[in-house]
Amino acid sequence: MALFPFRRFLSVSFKLAPILVPYYIYRKTHKGKDPTPAERRKLEKQGKALFEALVSLGPSFIKLGQLLSVRPDILPQEYLKELEKLQDEVPPAPFEQVESLIRSELGSIEKVFEKFEKEPIASASLGQVYKAIYRGMQVAVKVNRPNIKKVVEEDLAVLGALLKIFGLFLDKNLSKSLEAVVEEYKAHVFDEMDYVKEARNMELIANELKGSGVIVPRVFKEVSTKSVLVMSFHEGTKITRVEELKALGVDTAKLARKLARTFLLMVLEKPIFHADPHPGNISVTEKGEIILYDYGMVGSLNEYTKKHLIRLYASFSLNDPKRIVDEMLELGLLDPSANRYVIEQGVELTLREFRGEKISEWEFQRVMELANRLIYKFPFRLPAELVMYLRMASTLEEVCKKLDPQFNFLKLLTNLLEERGYLDELRREDMESFIKSIFEAGGSLLRLTPLLLRRLEREEFDGKRPVSRAHIWPSLALFVIALYASYEHAPYSFLVMVVAFVVLLIGEFRK
Repeated sequence: MALFPFRRFLSVSFKLAPILVPYYIYRKTHKGKDPTPAERRKLEKQGKALFEALVSLGPSFIKLGQLLSVRPDILPQEYLKELEKLQDEVPPAPFEQVESLIRSELGSIEKVFEKFEKEPIASASLGQVYKAIYRGMQVAVKVNRPNIKKVVEEDLAVLGALLKIFGLFLDKNLSKSLEAVVEEYKAHVFDEMDYVKEARNMELIANELKGSGVIVPRVFKEVSTKSVLVMSFHEGTKITRVEELKALGVDTAKLARKLARTFLLMVLEKPIFHADPHPGNISVTEKGEIILYDYGMVGSLNEYTKKHLIRLYASFSLNDPKRIVDEMLELGLLDPSANRYVIEQGVELTLREFRGEKISEWEFQRVMELANRLIYKFPFRLPAELVMYLRMASTLEEVCKKLDPQFNFLKLLTNLLEERGYLDELRREDMESFIKSIFEAGGSLLRLTPLLLRRLEREEFDGKRPVSRAHIWPSLALFVIALYASYEHAPYSFLVMVVAFVVLLIGEFRK
């Protein structure tokens, strides 16, 4: 059994405590309240301090910060804005250590590769990438950072200990949310270090993106292991070097739309999606083809989640707080025991900020900001699969905005949903539900009518009062018209049916 890394625990504690303690006090005293301008400035300063602390603590904490950057249920907006800036770029490990790792996995570098450049072309928290020649072909060789697994395991032990201590003071919901983030981090960080899994992800996504004009590097399995991944190398320009792309004749506005469509269609129609579209993972060829790298972080949404995510978006476009809350419950975004009325009021206040604007004019980042404020105030939860989607969507929009300042994520999403028939499908389902409710109401009316007629006959027979059935026929006629209208998708058929029923009752019980 490994010894607990006590020295590392102290180092992490001393760096994070001065930031987390003031935040804990603020959260305890300001739950559900918007900060004053002075408090907001203080939060911004603390957010910057948290950013710097996570960077100084190294790879594990950079990754953790990236996960926290899309958790408005844990951190306020001022912190999230700072954590969004976390880039997975760190100084490379010495080549001697990398060479030793490759030798232990594949044997002598000289025997496997005709040429191997010692300077990495990319360096991230968990691995670094080199150019090489393999069997006469240019390849990219991705290598795990030496001893990274041990570093991550030690940091996870430290995080586990800190969570137990924090759990004594934090409220139950916050404590559970933090535990969920660490669990999610555990699951993804080891997947990202497993290049056998990444190779499988690459092959699956390559198959799904055939014919789309997107390049997924080819994996050379015979020289790839859990710690070394060899893939085809493709020359390209980093996607955020906009002026260079324009000089090559690339239409960057068109490129932004293509990039967004590619990722959104992966989410909506493919079994998995690339979940980390930051600029370092995307390049563009001279022909304008997109090259996607780094498949360690992928996500997936089941059909149920996709359906209700689309419904949630449609509900926002309809400015319908009740329906929004319904869909949040379906998606597991809300604690079922939460005060629904209070949350609906919060949603209504959020929607007011968009009143008078078409959905296509909304900015995704602005929507996210408002949603973040709402989630921070109320007992919302973020399922892991939606965290991946939201992080991907937020990062994607930033990249697309650099390519085209006029790019509108939500407008493109609306057009895409309409184009692929998702909104028509929702309208059809809503109409079917509407018609079903009409027939259920009609069935109740038909069951009630014979009872009313029998009562009329009894009262007439008993001589209690003279009875006129004249009102029955207009009401039944209205009911028949309503049923016919429902087949024709007339929007007022249910209203006509209600009028018919009211006419029948008034006529029956009128003195």
